[in-house]
Amino acid sequence: MRTGTGGRPWVALEQPKPAPVDDRYAYWLNAPPELSAACVYWVRQIERGWLPNRRISQQGYDNSADWYGVWIWEYLHVLAPLIAAERERGSGA
Repeated sequence: MRTGTGGRPWVALEQPKPAPVDDRYAYWLNAPPELSAACVYWVRQIERGWLPNRRISQQGYDNSADWYGVWIWEYLHVLAPLIAAERERGSGA
């Protein structure tokens, strides 16, 4: 699958995606013992240049964690900050 937004180059997402976590609420306040396979997958895609469309981030942390298939803690403390940093870096700010 290839994606690209905001004038960024197209990035081919690795396939297959790992399975989502069973219960995104299992790690909400505290960090999991290790990052889920889904979180590691999305970090790798973002580091390769993929960014989600803004609609996903605007859904709030609960729906976004569900979309990515990660625990809420992972979305709040790993993915959301990484996405924000990449967007800022890409804007030249």
